[in-house]
Amino acid sequence: MRALTAVLCVLALLAVPRPAQAQPQAAPPPDPINTLLRNIERAMNAADRAAFGSYFEVPPVLVQGYVADLFVPGAVRSVVRERDRAPLEAVPVGLGYRVVVEFFVETAGRARLLTASLDLKRPPDGDVASWRVVNAEGLTSIQGIYKLRLQNKMQYAAKNFEITAEDFSLTLAEGNVFLVECDEGVTGLVLLGRGEMRFNPRPASEKGQLRLYSGSETLVTPFEDAFVRLSPADYAARTRTAALSGVPADPRLLRRAQEVFEAQATRSYVIDLREFSRDDWFLVPQADDFLSEVDTRRFGVLTYSKANAQAEDISLFHREKRKTIALYSSLNKIALRGRFFSDDFLRDYDVSDYNIEAAINPARQFLQARARLAIRTRASTSTVQLRLAETVAVTSVTSIEFGPLLHLRLRGQNMVLINLPRLLPPDSDLTLILTYTGRIEPQSLETESVQPGIQDNPVADGTIATEPNYLLSNRSYWYPQNPVPDYATATLRLSVPEGYTCVASGEPLEGTNAVTLRDIMALPEGSRVFNFRANQPLRYLAFVVSRFNTVVDRTIVLGDDGSDPNAAHVDLHLVANPRQMGRGRAVSKPAEDIVRFYTSLMGEAPFPSMTIALIESQSPGGHSPGFLVVVNEPLPTSENIVSWRSDPAWFDGFPEFFLAHELAHQWWGQAVGWKNYHEQWLSEGFAQYFAALYAQKTRGEKTFTDMLRQFRRWSLADSDQGPVHLGYRLGHIKNEPRVFRAVAYNKGAAVLHMLRRLLGDDQFFAGLRAFYDDRKFQKAGTDDLQRAFETLSGRKLDRFFERWIYGTDIPRLTYRATTRDRSVVVRFEQSADAIFDVPVTVTLTLADGRTQDVVVPVTDAVVEQTITATSPVRQVQVNRDNAALAEFEQR
Repeated sequence: MRALTAVLCVLALLAVPRPAQAQPQAAPPPDPINTLLRNIERAMNAADRAAFGSYFEVPPVLVQGYVADLFVPGAVRSVVRERDRAPLEAVPVGLGYRVVVEFFVETAGRARLLTASLDLKRPPDGDVASWRVVNAEGLTSIQGIYKLRLQNKMQYAAKNFEITAEDFSLTLAEGNVFLVECDEGVTGLVLLGRGEMRFNPRPASEKGQLRLYSGSETLVTPFEDAFVRLSPADYAARTRTAALSGVPADPRLLRRAQEVFEAQATRSYVIDLREFSRDDWFLVPQADDFLSEVDTRRFGVLTYSKANAQAEDISLFHREKRKTIALYSSLNKIALRGRFFSDDFLRDYDVSDYNIEAAINPARQFLQARARLAIRTRASTSTVQLRLAETVAVTSVTSIEFGPLLHLRLRGQNMVLINLPRLLPPDSDLTLILTYTGRIEPQSLETESVQPGIQDNPVADGTIATEPNYLLSNRSYWYPQNPVPDYATATLRLSVPEGYTCVASGEPLEGTNAVTLRDIMALPEGSRVFNFRANQPLRYLAFVVSRFNTVVDRTIVLGDDGSDPNAAHVDLHLVANPRQMGRGRAVSKPAEDIVRFYTSLMGEAPFPSMTIALIESQSPGGHSPGFLVVVNEPLPTSENIVSWRSDPAWFDGFPEFFLAHELAHQWWGQAVGWKNYHEQWLSEGFAQYFAALYAQKTRGEKTFTDMLRQFRRWSLADSDQGPVHLGYRLGHIKNEPRVFRAVAYNKGAAVLHMLRRLLGDDQFFAGLRAFYDDRKFQKAGTDDLQRAFETLSGRKLDRFFERWIYGTDIPRLTYRATTRDRSVVVRFEQSADAIFDVPVTVTLTLADGRTQDVVVPVTDAVVEQTITATSPVRQVQVNRDNAALAEFEQR
C-alpha cells in the first residue's frame, strides 16, 4: 500500500505543470564597429601594414599617411579605443557611422596618442566582415610621453658632487649617483650618501617664512638620499660631472636607488594613461625646469621646484604636511615682467561665459553635470587645461568647432588636459562641452570661520547636530574652469532632491525665464530645479544646498528716501535653516541697512540681487561669492564660544560683524578681485574696514574705537609672521589661520584707516570710488590702489605702501609733549633708517573737561607740531584711539 501511495505521489508530481525552462539565449551579434577596430588593432600589433590597409577604402596616400603615423619603428604595443559614435548622414540606418577613435602606440621607451575621425560603412548586402573605413581625418595627437628607467648597469661614485638651481643646491660630499633616463637622455638622478641640501631664498619675506619653519633664514640640512628631475638639455649645465666616476652597479645600492626612484618618480610629471597601459608614463621637464625630492634628516622629504610655467616659479614644499615653505619669482621672471604681476600673465585663454546643468545629491555629495564654456584665446594654443576635481570622471569633451576631443588627466593636479586638432591663433573662439559625474566633498570654510577645522557634526556628547548643508565653491573645483581665474558671466540650472532648496551665484530665475533640467537629464521623482543667471561677470561660481525656508524677498530701492521709482535697486533674498528663522528675521533689517550704507559709500551695488543664506555651524564665519552671502550661525550649544573671543575676527560689541563683513565682499573680493594671492588684503582688509565703518555708523564711536584697538593689538602681535602681502600663506607654516586674519584682515583694515587719516575723508573716499570704478569686474593689485590714491591726492604714497603692505616692521616712535597755557608742542622721533608714515592722534583734555583731538602726520624722522587749545590743557594723550600702528615711548 505504501508503494502504491508513493507511486501515486510521483505521478501527481509529474502531472503538475512545470514552469517552462529558460531557453539558452543566443549570444548577441558582434558589434561590427568594434570588430573592425579590433581587426585594425591586431594588424597594428602584428606590424602587418598590408592587413591594416585592407580595412581602408580611401586613397592610397591617406592610408600611407596613417601607416607612417601609426606604424612607429620599434613599436611593441598598440591600443585602439572608440570614443564616440554617430550615424553618418545620407546613409541608410545601420550602414554607416562616424567614429572618433584614439590610437595609443607604445615603443620600449615612449608613446604617442592620436585621435582620428573615421567614417565607417558597409555595403547594403555586406556581412560583419565587410565594414571598411571610407574616410579618415586625423584630429589631434600628443607627443613627448616617456617611460623613465633607472640605469641599472652603472653607478657613479661621487666626491663633492654638486647639482644646482636658483637659490638651491645639493652637494654629495661622498656617495653614489644613479642616472634616470628616457629616450631623450638623462632626465633625473638618484643621489645616495652623505649629502647636504642648501636653500637660501632671495626675498626678505621668504627668508622670514623660512625662519619660522626652520629657525634660520638659510636652510642647511643633511640628507642621505634625493631624487632629481630636469630637462635632458640641462643635465650638463646643472651638474659637475667631473666629480663622478662610473663603476659597475652594486646590487645593494641599486636596490636602494630603485626604492627611492619608485617612491619619488610618480609624484610629478605623470600623465594618466591607465586605460591604455598599466605602466607609468611621464612628461619631460621643459628647459630650465627643475625638481628635487630631498629626504632630509630633520624635516623629512622636502620638494624644491623651479617651474617656468608658474608666475612664481620657485617653491619649497613639504608634500606630506601640505606646507608651502617658500614661493616666489625667479630673477628671470622679475626681469621679464617686473616686481608686480597678475595671474593673468599666464592665461592663454579667457572663459567669457559658463552654462552649467547639474543634478545634485547632497546626501551622497554627488553630482552629474554638463558644462559649456565659451572661450576666446589670448595666445596661440593647441591645448586647453581646465581645473576640475579629480574625484569626478569626465565622460566626454566636445567642441562645437571640432567635435569630440582627446582629453587626459594630469594625475594629482585636479586638471584635465584637452588637445585641439590644430593650433588656434590668438582671438579665436572655442566652445567646449564637458560631461562629468562623481563625488565632491563640500567646501570647508576654514579661514573664513573664526574656529577652523570644525565640520557640521556634533563636537561632543549632548551637542546638537547642525543642519546638513552642501557648499561647493571656489576651492571645490566642481565645474571645469580656467586654471588662472578670470571673470565670466554664467547660467546655472541645478536640480536637488525633494525637500531641499538651492541658492547659488546669480539672479534666481522664475517662470518663463526658467529652463527645466528635465529636458536634459533624467531626474528622480520629486526633484526641484533652480535656475540662476549672472549677467555681471563673476570670479567664480558657487551654490549651497540645504533645507532652507524663505525669510525675506524684498526689493531695496537705493537712494536717500526711496521715493524715486526709477532709482537703482537691489533684490534682497534671505533664506535660513529651519532653526535659524528667528535669527533670519532679526538680521533682515540690518542686512538692508548694510547694503544701503555700502552703496552710499561706493555709489552703487555691484549686483542686482543678493541672496543671504543663514546656515547652522559650530562656529561663526561666512563665505561670499558673487550674488550669494553665506553666514554661519552657531547653535546655542556650541562649545567653542570661549575660543571665539580670542580670535582676531570676533568683536563682542558688534553682533552684526560677520554679516557686514561678508556683504562687503560683494564689492571687495567679488566686484573687485585680486591679481594674485598676495593681494587678498584688498578683499579681506577692505571687508574688515567697511564692517568697522558700519559699526561706527550704527553702534557709535566706542564700538568703532574698540575695533581699532583690536586691529592694532593683533597687528602688533603678529606682524612679524609675515607682511600683509603674503596673503593666505600668513600662518600657514605654523598651522595657525588666526595669523592670516590678524594680518590680512586686521592690519589691512588698520592700514586703510591710517591712509584715510593721512589723506582726509574727501580724498580717501573719492580715491576708493575711483579705484572701484576703474577695476570693477577685474582683478586689482596694491599698485592699482596706490595709483588711484596718488592721482586723487597728488602725493606720492610709495613709501606708505612699501612699509605697511610689503614690510613686517612696526615703527617705534618716541614723543615729548610740552604743555603751555593754551597750547601743546608735541615732538615725535623715529629711526631715520626706515621712516614710516604714521598719522598719530594727539588728544588734549582741557580744564573744562572737554577733549580735543588733532591728527599729527608723522612722516619724517623728526616731526614737531604746536597744537593750539581753546582752554587750558590738563592732560596730553597720544594714540588714545589706537588708530596708529606703532609702539610709543614717552620721553
